[in-house]
Amino acid sequence: MIIAKKAFGLALLLSLAGCGSSTTLSGSTTNSATDCGVAGQNAQIISVMRSWYYWYATLPVTIDPTRYASADALLNALRQQPLDRFSFITTKSADQAFYGAGQYVGFGLGFNLSGANELQVTQVFPGSPADQAGLVRGDTITELNGTSVPALFASNQLGSVLSVSGPGVTVTFTYRDRESKSHTVPLTSAVVTQPSVSQATVLQVARKKVGYFLFDSFIDTSNAELDAAFSRFSSEGVTELVIDERYNGGGEVSVAQHLASLIAGNSYSGKTLATLTFNDKHSSQDETIAFQTVLNPLNLTRVFFVTSDSTASASEFIINTLKPYMDVVTVGRATFGKPVGENGFDVCSNVLYPITFKIANVSGYGDYFDGLPATCAAGDDVTHPLGDPGEASLATALSYVRTGGCGSAAGARGAVQAFADAESHRARTTAQFGWRQLVNAY
Repeated sequence: MIIAKKAFGLALLLSLAGCGSSTTLSGSTTNSATDCGVAGQNAQIISVMRSWYYWYATLPVTIDPTRYASADALLNALRQQPLDRFSFITTKSADQAFYGAGQYVGFGLGFNLSGANELQVTQVFPGSPADQAGLVRGDTITELNGTSVPALFASNQLGSVLSVSGPGVTVTFTYRDRESKSHTVPLTSAVVTQPSVSQATVLQVARKKVGYFLFDSFIDTSNAELDAAFSRFSSEGVTELVIDERYNGGGEVSVAQHLASLIAGNSYSGKTLATLTFNDKHSSQDETIAFQTVLNPLNLTRVFFVTSDSTASASEFIINTLKPYMDVVTVGRATFGKPVGENGFDVCSNVLYPITFKIANVSGYGDYFDGLPATCAAGDDVTHPLGDPGEASLATALSYVRTGGCGSAAGARGAVQAFADAESHRARTTAQFGWRQLVNAY
């Protein structure tokens, strides 16, 4: 949504002034008395899209709401291709749970789709069903409910197996551990909490103190978690910072604004961070986002981000908007490519998030639909824990701190294959899993 609220997976979301994160807006025909059958919801979606969609001029002149079997089917048909990979609809309950507390219903793990179309575990969230069953980063899921992952992928069924609708759904996972031993375990879906800020630590590198943290999402709880991390970094004299956004699919604009202010410092307070531009029907909503005054800023002149093709939306927003003000070094591979954002509109028990605005930094740049390139190539080294100085991407960032350049550090391991797979991985996983791949939460 726009002005100060959310972004979801593939989304950068803001609330319209004076409204909540999902809003009922004049002219949107979204009210409790509206027909909530499929055709009724489709009619509401069409109304919102004709008014607020950034690319509304590309919509067909006539759209029959009864022609589409679901809201998702309608939205898929209306998206402006190839630019709009982002507009989506979700339930109000899922929306509130994720943005309010980082919670979702699932098994508690994130993964990448390997070149062999198997699922390589990248994260396991503490206390989740996957964690309790003993899965760890670096394991490879080979079968689900007795069917091979490549076969499920080929039949476009992976998303339906993993994206469960509620708690209590059991899926049998067969996986290969890092010692190539096979295991089969039943996992039952539950409410999982995905940490926003985790693994905050201070590393000593070439007489410099380097702060590091894994940043998974821009949500309501993030600012307090960021404040705690930056308070520690400030008290310990951190002069270099590595923010690991490799699995961060986005979040709230207000959180990106807060983080940028913590990085840059209060001397930038009031200066333009970004501009947000709506379609010509709603140009009155155009907005300038400025740096804020914050406690415990680091006042940096350089910042490092670890990125991947799952780094999207608000994660790209902060990289792009800081570049005119400081040296921004990105390590990993090119980002997803989402220089646009959404507003939320209530549609019965759901929330529709269509693309409603375009983003640019203070220099006017915002054309990165193909992603922001990495300064230094590095692979996602699942043989090491996240935050380990020996992990490929972090090792490359720390090498840059020591030497002033990318060099040929351990971070380059796997980078060639990572870049070879990046485009096909992005296209394949978005088609199969939508926003869940971008928030890396199943």
